[in-house]
Amino acid sequence: MARHRLSRVVAVCAAALAGAPPLAATASADQPSWNGQYAITFMVGPKSGTSLAAGDPESQHTETYGFQSSCNGGKCTATIVSGPPPSNPTVPQPVIFTWDGSSWKQVSDFQWDCMLPDTTIQWSPAHAEVHYTPQSDGSLAGVMHTEIASGPCKGTIDMNMSAVRA
Repeated sequence: MARHRLSRVVAVCAAALAGAPPLAATASADQPSWNGQYAITFMVGPKSGTSLAAGDPESQHTETYGFQSSCNGGKCTATIVSGPPPSNPTVPQPVIFTWDGSSWKQVSDFQWDCMLPDTTIQWSPAHAEVHYTPQSDGSLAGVMHTEIASGPCKGTIDMNMSAVRA
């Protein structure tokens, strides 16, 4: 998938990471928080997976996102409240991450925009899971796993991301 297409999905993932607090606040607090501005870097290392889109060239790029978190009834969520919107209009909004005890997780169903050799786009159902895990240096390490259900890009794509306080 071309950079602009993958960025649509990645923006969702990155946006969630954008407001993450330093590790100490996330890992040691009874109620984790993910607040503030974070610079999310996409394409940290090569993509992998079974989809032909995993082999499409992508360049590393960074966007800044703002996050706001809250905890209620033992469930903590972080919502992207500022930053560039996803370029893929099928990505559900707002982007909300949930703390699972060790990482911020976001799951979404959307349409993958697979670019064909003639540069036309074929839309296919996709499902993505994103995890941002706090690191000892205060950054967060992100992983996005996408499953494209049908079409010429059918298969999986795995991509690493990172987030640092902006």
